[in-house]
Amino acid sequence: MIVIGIDCATDEKKIGLALGSVDNKKTIILGVPAGDKSEHVVDLIEKWLPEGQPALLALDSPLGWPRKLAQELLDHSAGMPLKVLPNHLFSRLTDRVVKEMIGKRPLEVGADRIARTAHSALKLLQSLRENTGSAIPLAWEKDDVREICAIEVYPAATLAARRINVRGYKEPEARDERLKLIELISNHLAIETWREQLESSSDAIDAVVCVLAASDFLLGKCRQPKPEERETARKEGWIWVAHPELVVRVIRSGDIIPDS
Repeated sequence: MIVIGIDCATDEKKIGLALGSVDNKKTIILGVPAGDKSEHVVDLIEKWLPEGQPALLALDSPLGWPRKLAQELLDHSAGMPLKVLPNHLFSRLTDRVVKEMIGKRPLEVGADRIARTAHSALKLLQSLRENTGSAIPLAWEKDDVREICAIEVYPAATLAARRINVRGYKEPEARDERLKLIELISNHLAIETWREQLESSSDAIDAVVCVLAASDFLLGKCRQPKPEERETARKEGWIWVAHPELVVRVIRSGDIIPDS
């Protein structure tokens, strides 16, 4: 299965991309753009998509807004109180599930600048639909991926599920931190060929972690919405992140053992 990790941003130059391949034993990074992308992000993604074959896009961005926020603001007038508590007004169900499961709180799309990134991510998805002629629906389980599909992921939670905690790697001068993170990530997928590109770009590293999150989804390691959560999840979006107890380490020899 071809997987494309997309570290979304409002500035196209800051969008990180990574091309990967996932099978039932190994996840491999097949491509990471070097330096400034010389072509439009949509065009590059389209070139990576296999013609007539299924593929999965893993986007690091909220793809929906809190349901209660929309309901509460529909008839709200300036100066009047809001009835819903902030935690349910500005955060989504999936945000609260990730916080409970992993201990990482995603940025609240209802109350943070991440909303602008979400807007850009949805625009990117629509451009891909128009260019490819594919509907690109959201996938809700691995068997849905019979065409080009998309999922929402959160790299910080994917790393936390593996107990990987490297701070400061996004700073331009933090090469040592990026090297440390690359080494830790390489226990979970094959990235040897692309280390030079990753050393210089935290956006590219995040895109690689998006591929890892997509691998978790395809291999059935992620927390799915419960039956009573499904309607809300389809309205608000859902972050696909692995259960920490289901994460496995892919050793370079190819053997798979549980994380200790």
